[in-house]
Amino acid sequence: MSGLDTDRRPSTIRAAAELAAFVRETVAANASRDVLHLRMAGLSPAMRRPHHQRMLRDALGPALSGARTRVFDLPNGDVVAVAPPPALALENTRAALARTLDAAAQDAVRSLRLPEAAAQLLAAASESLGLDPAPEEPDAAEPRPPVTTAQIAAAERALARADLDPVTARQAVCRMDPDGAPAEPLWEDRRIAWPALSALVLEGADTGASSALRRRLARLAEARMLAEIVRPAAQMGWKPVGLPLAPATIASPAFDRFDAGLPAGRRKEITISFRAADVLADPVGFVAARDLVRPRGYGLALDDAPAGLLAVLPMARLGLDLLRLRWSPELPMTVPSGLASFLAEGQAAEGRGAEAVVLVGVDRPAAIAWGWEVGIRRFQGPLVERRRRGH
Repeated sequence: MSGLDTDRRPSTIRAAAELAAFVRETVAANASRDVLHLRMAGLSPAMRRPHHQRMLRDALGPALSGARTRVFDLPNGDVVAVAPPPALALENTRAALARTLDAAAQDAVRSLRLPEAAAQLLAAASESLGLDPAPEEPDAAEPRPPVTTAQIAAAERALARADLDPVTARQAVCRMDPDGAPAEPLWEDRRIAWPALSALVLEGADTGASSALRRRLARLAEARMLAEIVRPAAQMGWKPVGLPLAPATIASPAFDRFDAGLPAGRRKEITISFRAADVLADPVGFVAARDLVRPRGYGLALDDAPAGLLAVLPMARLGLDLLRLRWSPELPMTVPSGLASFLAEGQAAEGRGAEAVVLVGVDRPAAIAWGWEVGIRRFQGPLVERRRRGH
């Protein structure tokens, strides 16, 4: 079956990870590959009906059957086909798709070339797993201007002196037991709120089309946040914190200054989270960053991971202490085998399994009830905040 179906099976999750690995290997070998990318997000709802799905499958036939073509069916329904140039089958398929689609959906088909399009394909793999926020939809009545080079330079200067407190989202990670005791705050999760940061330093310009720009500004903001945390005044009202950081931030002088400025014993009260998208996009950079911070005593976590991702990023291989598991209403009914195995580890090893999970995004009592049922005791989310404050 193809990625044009709506089934989010483990095989499609694995395909996204395999696409990321393929892109990295192609770049490392400096090899050329032609790419055809069919994007479901580029299709109107009408074009996603079964009749049109069959038409698209027929048009994709030449690309999917080529002996030298490799096809990746992604979890969000996207299809990526790659082949060594000259890939006439991909070009014929692109032309067939163009005839099948209406004029408004022509952007749903992209012809790319590796290694030049490596960043775009890595972003596509991450977004298919729900790891990158989708670009913000522009207001049809008031389209936002694109970001200019001058605005980027101005944003970088603004970040160097901006007060990030208004654009920093804070939520407590709390221990909550079924016996009815009050929620016990364990540490405070801090992260940059991208829409607020964009509004602060880019004055509402449209950044949705550039994931690379978002990542660059986010890393600059992370460096600024680290500098704020280590200030003596901030140490006066210290509380344990959790910080999602990119491997590039950890490898930067900004992190060295942060690490050197921490008082003795403080590192063990800081949990550094690695985003799953960063681990997939740059596993070598992730391992280097992990191995840099682990000997220094920081806690380490996989950040905001959907349950199905454990099939391709098993915690035992990552060498991390905590899993920040993303809650979804479907989770109790469709616990993937990788997550079930990880939760069961706690029965044999203290500090593993459910004891090493924080359920994040908790917005309803059903999330806490399911967490308690499988042994999870640490939670984070809007409902946890309300309960902690007695609302």
